[in-house]
Amino acid sequence: MSINQLLEDLEALGYNSNVRIIDNKECLYSYIEGNLNSVFFIKDVDEKLKIEYFTGQIPVEKEFTTIEDLLKFVRQVFPIEE
Repeated sequence: MSINQLLEDLEALGYNSNVRIIDNKECLYSYIEGNLNSVFFIKDVDEKLKIEYFTGQIPVEKEFTTIEDLLKFVRQVFPIEE
């Protein structure tokens, strides 16, 4: 699974995204402009995509096996208002 492909997909949906190195691993950092509660990180771990985000001060982690399932989840949890 390609972090760079995911970066392009998220940017096409309207999310601001950057690739960063965290703990010596490539990580995708994304958010919705103007919404501080919309920050999430995506890592490729053992052929699974792992998303990390916060609800309040509580960290949440979820794993996905396909980019399509991950993008569906992101659109539901972090909707972009038009």
